[in-house]
Amino acid sequence: MSVTNNKASLGCGTLILIALIVMIFGNADRGDDKNLKNQLSTVQSEVGNLQTDIDSLKSDIKNQTDTLSKIKESLEEINKRASQARPRVVPPAPGMPTPEAPLPENR
Repeated sequence: MSVTNNKASLGCGTLILIALIVMIFGNADRGDDKNLKNQLSTVQSEVGNLQTDIDSLKSDIKNQTDTLSKIKESLEEINKRASQARPRVVPPAPGMPTPEAPLPENR
């Protein structure tokens, strides 16, 4: 038995033909890729809008928290003042001249 050496050799024209076939059939679903890219860009822009809305809500919550803290401090101060004893206002004795300016405790 003799050993035969079968080697295939491809010429330049054959390689070009194979490349053309790959290009044609490789890009057959190009429309679907464009559709997916459009959908992906739409989703990305919506995610960006949602992130902006979330940042805005965080800012609003912080502002409301600061405002509520100031209101709480004001109420605590009012309650503290209300619980303190008030100065007693005594009317002037009969026959005494009435002061023209209010007394400090009447302010």
